Amino acid sequence: MVRWRVLLLLSIVPSFHLSAQVSFHIAAGPRYTTTMVHDSIVNPFDLRPALAPALLLSVRDELSPGWSADVTLDLTHAGLRRYETSGTFDAGSFTAIAFTVGLRHQVKPHVTARVAAGGLKYAADATGVFRQGNGGLFPIAALGMTYDIKRFEIDARYDVHRFSTPALRSVGFTDARPVHRFSVTVSARVLGGERSP
Repeated sequence: MVRWRVLLLLSIVPSFHLSAQVSFHIAAGPRYTTTMVHDSIVNPFDLRPALAPALLLSVRDELSPGWSADVTLDLTHAGLRRYETSGTFDAGSFTAIAFTVGLRHQVKPHVTARVAAGGLKYAADATGVFRQGNGGLFPIAALGMTYDIKRFEIDARYDVHRFSTPALRSVGFTDARPVHRFSVTVSARVLGGERSP
């Protein structure tokens, strides 16, 4: 499934006329994700992903000087940890797959702000919180700041979505929980224009 989505994004590239306005980027770095499930009533516990690598592939197109748009495929494979008063336990793993469409604006030389929206889906084995399904496609909103140095960029990224699954709802977790994700990545332009903000 992940491979299919990567190939889909790569297939977008030839559809653009690769001028100085269009560029293809790859980014990687660590990602921290906040608690996905919290219970403080019966048996207090938190379910939270471990710190994990993020991989992002994006195509960027300049709209006008200082403004550009992008489409980004964002992949994170993380282990889940269950934190209880008696200790910490392995709770499986998942791959989070997000697809966003973003708008970027250069706010000062070498510094660009980004806002984006899209969808996020979890790919996981049918165990634990995913034993009755992955919850479907979750809307996601994202913000970011970028500092560019020639062909490379340093990105500070933040996004948020609301998480729930059928298994959680079946045991009384009726409300979806906001999940916040933070990452710092290093990005390289691998194809296309000399510079796109």
